[in-house]
This record gives sequence, structure tokens and C-alpha cells, in this order.
Amino acid sequence: METRLRLYYAPGTRARRVRWLLEELEQPYELRTLQLRSGDHRTSTYRSVHPFGKVPALEIDGEVMTESLAICFYLADRFWEKDLAPVHEEYSRRAVYLTWMCRSVGTLEPALDEEARHAEARLNGNRLPPFSPALTPWDTVAAEFERVLSSRRFLMGEGFTASDVMNGSIMLAAREKNLVEGFPAINAWLDRLTGRAAFKRAAPSVAEPPSAP
Repeated sequence: METRLRLYYAPGTRARRVRWLLEELEQPYELRTLQLRSGDHRTSTYRSVHPFGKVPALEIDGEVMTESLAICFYLADRFWEKDLAPVHEEYSRRAVYLTWMCRSVGTLEPALDEEARHAEARLNGNRLPPFSPALTPWDTVAAEFERVLSSRRFLMGEGFTASDVMNGSIMLAAREKNLVEGFPAINAWLDRLTGRAAFKRAAPSVAEPPSAP
């Protein structure tokens, strides 16, 4: 029986990474586009889907999932035959994969968000409080991605996985903000990602603004 998928989506949000992954998985899905400027996400109808009025939300056979990381974890595992996630029995490789998946929103995205805020403040002649000591600086995060990608095509090696979708969607936003200049391996990786047919089908740009809804 075919799985029924419905993606609640809005341009310029984290829903784009889920749409990209669905295209990579070659799964048919219904796209419900919300216009945030019109307040579609604040209606009682949509709040019955997502109580916080955010996107993405993914309906799977009538059940709803939210949070882009959770959705991408689930989809890659559910459609395991597409080989976008190590199976659970591959314990060592699975551990590396889980680390990369969680690093996307746990380390990369916060570093980008803070770097972008400080860069904008500097541009406007303003000063923000120093970075929190608990936050890994952007340059440190980018340098680690550069080190890893200098010896492999994708984050997990030669094969593309959902971890490339999660991290790539965020790193593309960094490139749009000119934060990956001087990192040739990162840029080569991003070129490989944007050249993929699934990425192009999920157009417009899948890059995530640092403070997407």
C-alpha cells in the first residue's frame, strides 16, 4: 500500500529541506503551500495541524509530524531502500550519521545565526553582546566542515545521505551571506549538492535563512 504524504510548506523556511529530501527519496507527495505573509499559518485550520503554526508539517497516512530534523530522520529511515541513511544494524556508521544530522541544527545553524546577526550589526555600526562561550564560533564550525570535506565527496564519504540535506540546506544560506569564501572544499560540496536533480526539482533555492520560521 502506497504511503500518503502531504507536506505543509512555505517558501523561505525550513520546510524546503524536507521537500528536497522527499525529492531525493522519489516519493510522491501532496504539497500544501502556506503564505506566511498572509497569515495562513495562524488560522485555526492550520493550528489544528501544527499547534505552533510553524512549517514544516508532514502528514503521513493521516498522522502528523513536525520539526524538520525529526521529519528527515523519519523519512530517510522509512524509505531505507533509497540508502540515504545507514540502517540501524550498521552501528558505527549509524553513530557518525546521527552526529552529522544533529550537528546541523545543534551546532551549524546556531553558529550561522549568530555570525549573521553580528555581521549585520557591524555593517550598521552597531555592537552586539559578545558571543556566548557555549556557542561554537562560525569560523571553527566552517573549518571542521572544510577539513572533513577536503577528503570526501559528501559528509559520510562517497555516498550522499540525508545528513547532506540537513547540513547543506544551512550551509547554502552561509554561502549566500558570503561566509564560505576561502573554503574550497565546502564550496565544491555545495556545487555537487545544487547540481543534483532532486535539488533542482525542489527549487526555488533550498538555502535556509538563519532565522527561518
